[in-house]
Amino acid sequence: MAGVSLRHLYKSYSKNGPLVVKDVSLDIEDGEFMVFVGPSGCGKSTTLRMVAGLERVSQGEIYIGGELVNHVPPKKRDIAMVFQNYALYPNMSVFENMAFGLRLRKTEKHQIESAVKQNARTLEIEHLLERKPRQLSGGQRQRVALGRAIVRHPKAFLMDEPLSNLDARLRVQMRTEIIELHRRLDTTMIYVTHDQTEAMTMGTRICIMKDGIIQQVGVPEDVYMKPANMFVANFIGSPPINFLEGRLRLGKDGGLMFDTPRYAIPLAPEKSKTLLEKGYLDKAVVLGIRAENVYKSDQAEGLGVSIKTETPITGEVYFSELVGADRFIHVKVGDDKIVMRAAAYDRIADGMKLELALNPQFTLFFNRDTQQAIA
Repeated sequence: MAGVSLRHLYKSYSKNGPLVVKDVSLDIEDGEFMVFVGPSGCGKSTTLRMVAGLERVSQGEIYIGGELVNHVPPKKRDIAMVFQNYALYPNMSVFENMAFGLRLRKTEKHQIESAVKQNARTLEIEHLLERKPRQLSGGQRQRVALGRAIVRHPKAFLMDEPLSNLDARLRVQMRTEIIELHRRLDTTMIYVTHDQTEAMTMGTRICIMKDGIIQQVGVPEDVYMKPANMFVANFIGSPPINFLEGRLRLGKDGGLMFDTPRYAIPLAPEKSKTLLEKGYLDKAVVLGIRAENVYKSDQAEGLGVSIKTETPITGEVYFSELVGADRFIHVKVGDDKIVMRAAAYDRIADGMKLELALNPQFTLFFNRDTQQAIA
C-alpha cells in the first residue's frame, strides 16, 4: 500500500497547445478512497493516466509511496488500473485473464492458482473461471477486471469510470461491491467518474475538477454542505441547487434581509453577522438553497422553520417529477425558478399557487462576480 502525491501537475498535448490539467496538487493518503469527479473534458481521466504512467507529465511531479515516478514506466509503478471497457483478453479464459499479470512477474504456478481462486471466490466468480469474456455479462466482466487488478496486491488501484457501461441497477450493486472491496483490502484507490452520485457514495474524499483545475477537495458532507463556489454547489447534489439573485439590506430588526423585486426574506443571525463583517451590506449576492430546505409555508411552521418575511415568496407550480420516495416540485416565482423536495404522495397540481419558505439555517451565499462562496 502507498499514498500518492501530485505536485503542481500540468498537461498539454502539444508544445504550445492548451493546458488540459493546470497546477494540480493533491495528497492522497495511504488506504484512502479518493474520487475525481467533474464534467467531461475537465482533466480527471488525464490526471489518472499521468499517475498510471500512460500519459507523459508536461510539468510537475508524481510520487507513489514517497518515490518520484515521473520517469518510471507503467509496469514498474506497482499500480493496477481498471478501465471503462474492462480491457479483457477475448481469447483467454477468466482464469487466464486474472493470472496474466502474475505470469508476467514469473510467479510460481501454485501461487498463481491459489491467488486467482481466492480472489475469484471473494468476487463470487469462481464458477466462471473457465469461461471466455464473450460468455459473461457486463457485471461479470467488471468483476473479472477487478479480480485481475486485486490479485497482484498493488500499491494502489486506479479506476477510470469502471461502471459507466453498466445499467443503472447493476451500477448500484457494483458500487457497493467496490466499497466493500476497498474496506477489505484497505488499499489506496483513485476512482474517476462524471457521476456525482458515485462520488458522494463511494469516496472517502472527493476532488471536484473543472477545466483542468481543482475546484474543491473534501469529504462528501463538506462538499455538499459547504461548497467552495457556485460550480461545486451546482454540480454536487440532485436536483441541482437553487440560485437566487438579490441584494442585502438591513431589516427593521437590524438583521440582514435578502431582497429581490418579488420578495424579501430575513437571514439567520449568524449569516447576517458574517456577511456584515465581510462588507456585503447593500451589495448584490447570490443565495443558494437546496431543494430539501424549501417548504410550503404551512409545512414549514410544523417543522419549526421561521417563515417570517416582509414579502412572501409566492409562485406557481409549472412542473412536478416523481423520483422514488420524493417528488420534486418546480415553482416559478417571477423570473426565478425554485425546486422544492416533497413526499411522493404530496400531489401538487401544475398551475397551483404556492407560498414557499426557505430554511434560513441552510442558505449559502456567493459573491456574484467571482462566484466564490462567502464563508
